Amino acid sequence: MFLLSYISLNGADLETLRRVFPGSLADSVYKYRELRGGFESIYELRNVPGITDDVFAKVKDSLVLYSSEEMDASGVGERITSIIDFTTREESPSDLAREYWITLGGEPLNPNDADIMDLRNIYGVSLKDASSVVKWRKITKINSLRDLRSAPGLSYYGYRNLRRFINFRKDKRAFAGFLSFYVYSSNYAYDPSSYFGSTISDLMDTSGNSRNLNLLREGGWSDESISKLLNRLNEEADDIETEPKPLYSLRGTFRIYDKFGFGFYRWEGYSIYTKSYVSYDSRNLKVLVGNYRFSFGNGLIFESSENVGDRVYEKVWGIMPDVIYGDEFGLRGLAVWGRFNGLYPFFIYSKDRKDAIIDTAGKPLFYYSSDFKPEIFKDVIGERLYGGGIKYLNENGYGIGFMYFQIEYDEPFSGDWGSLAIPYYSYTYNNGWMYDESFYIDTGRIWKFAGLTYSALIKDLEIRGDIAGNIKDLIPSYLLIIRWTKYGKSVDLVYRNYAINYINPYSRPFKEDNRFERTDFRYSYRVLDPLATNIADIPIPKPEEGIFVQIRDRIFSNLVVPRIYLDYWKDKTDGQTNKRFHAEIEWRILWALRLRVSRRYIDRTDIRYGYAYKSKTVESTLRFFFITDARGIAGMEVRHADFKSGNMNPASGIFLNVFYEFPLNRGTEISIGANTWTTDGYSLWVFEDDGIDFLYNRGGKMYISLSKSILNNAYLRLKLRYKKQINDGNTVLSATGDPISTGIGRYEYFTTYLSVYIAF
Repeated sequence: MFLLSYISLNGADLETLRRVFPGSLADSVYKYRELRGGFESIYELRNVPGITDDVFAKVKDSLVLYSSEEMDASGVGERITSIIDFTTREESPSDLAREYWITLGGEPLNPNDADIMDLRNIYGVSLKDASSVVKWRKITKINSLRDLRSAPGLSYYGYRNLRRFINFRKDKRAFAGFLSFYVYSSNYAYDPSSYFGSTISDLMDTSGNSRNLNLLREGGWSDESISKLLNRLNEEADDIETEPKPLYSLRGTFRIYDKFGFGFYRWEGYSIYTKSYVSYDSRNLKVLVGNYRFSFGNGLIFESSENVGDRVYEKVWGIMPDVIYGDEFGLRGLAVWGRFNGLYPFFIYSKDRKDAIIDTAGKPLFYYSSDFKPEIFKDVIGERLYGGGIKYLNENGYGIGFMYFQIEYDEPFSGDWGSLAIPYYSYTYNNGWMYDESFYIDTGRIWKFAGLTYSALIKDLEIRGDIAGNIKDLIPSYLLIIRWTKYGKSVDLVYRNYAINYINPYSRPFKEDNRFERTDFRYSYRVLDPLATNIADIPIPKPEEGIFVQIRDRIFSNLVVPRIYLDYWKDKTDGQTNKRFHAEIEWRILWALRLRVSRRYIDRTDIRYGYAYKSKTVESTLRFFFITDARGIAGMEVRHADFKSGNMNPASGIFLNVFYEFPLNRGTEISIGANTWTTDGYSLWVFEDDGIDFLYNRGGKMYISLSKSILNNAYLRLKLRYKKQINDGNTVLSATGDPISTGIGRYEYFTTYLSVYIAF
């Protein structure tokens, strides 16, 4: 009698599957489904290890792919988990995209109402996939995952990612919302006061042993000027809070009848800020007042993101509420976005005061972004931004768009980069910055920019790109992205060519380095004010020209190429060519046992120190992992790296990591990990479920993470971590081979992460 009800192969839980499949076969079926996102047909069951012809014959008549009443099969917990997994990889998406997807985890889209741009904004959904869904819903209404999967042209990968962010709700709820809470606590804070302390002590040393004091005097500094510098550094050191403290954020977004919205964001850490917005969103018009973010094109023209990974070319488009971390590159004002049969006109206006670092004359030098903000850097420069344009994108994926915007400052940037450099010890000193193209900056009060974006679909080929530039100079920058996908294979090609004079503070395209990455502002011992090193983290791209090619393929059923890429580029600021190569291959020895081998090679050259300074990195990684049971995975990873820089002796490091993720019961998952490392100078790194952690000298750590669906619409993540680091006198090498002392001693870190997500 049970079999007469039919079982949904793609929707049934593990316990239900165990009532159909004998022995441990239910676990195998469940694992197969979770790894692939679902079955495309009942007959695909025959690919599951252990499913013989006899077993298949007995069960096939009791199964359907989807039950007729099946709607949204996953809750908020699964969606949030999938997003976090996506965003803790090496080339993770921008913070703008990540937070947009997390919001979608609590407020999924209806594929019958979402336009092609909304669908394309979902991670892993290509322009071709979005076009396929839009064209399919014209033929038939999409009422279930089965209907969605039937869309001609929708790739399996696109479907697997799309199904996590949609539902098929037909009614308009009077009130709905999404809340999230995050708290981080540690016994140790990042403490820039240590840099201040060494700098101040050195300048106060009158014994004649003070390097900086002697260099300042040799450089023509008077005792009065040195005294003013000391007073400033002391004020900065006293002004920033560095004692360990809990950091937290609270976010809420709410909707009334799916049209009117409001929300807020509160961050309290070493800096504190609050954001809020109200919005109106209908089929044809979206209006947002308050704090918001905006992105246009593929990042080259405009993306108001605080931080973005280097090699990222998956971007979200449009306006969205600013309910994310970061206060420097957000916008505050009015944004309007229209939707009229593939036409998207828009207008943005923002007026705010921005933090800026100041030169020794007290003039604004450039934007300043850091959680540690002394008063003299807060709200230094007034910024008024307005712009507009139009985007056209039809259901076939063909599109073109144009944007113009300008920024007006109440006081121009001084451009006096050399005033913060230590005389004779720094490349920037003695007007060296005037010959380094990284430091090109418009010192006018008004900056004007324009850009063009385009896209096209030609069968299995997707082409898109941007052209942008300063109106003042009319020297264009280019970004071209080509993707070919078919039968599980994909090839990506990215060509970029960024002009030296294009210093758009809201540009976030595919890149290798930030604008000031490989300059004196990366190293605290080369600048007068240690906080000036935060300039190197401003996510504006360095002028470069390069080509990036990436391949993904399933060669055989048991042999997979997760990724192979080559990036070859020229740094236009010094004219040197660089290359990066990475290859991974995975061998599925048995269904449950897999082996992944990767090899990375980086070759870089820098001439900022008067000669060609070369550095090479070679990393090899061996990763075993095996599927233990439904949704369970365990593994071990070993990495070895060698680093050669200039004439210095090679540095190396080795790293061992073990991990185990398993379901405790339905709706509860636990991750456990431990690793140990040792290095004589090269910094290693490891990814966890909350991002990247850099490993210096030698040490070890362990963590445990608990993820639990409290209710169908509430989700909790708790992580505890202990880390011990031992610095025994070895030094860490910078990218240019300069030693950076990490101090001698034993350091212990205890950290706690807690996140709660609620959708209603």
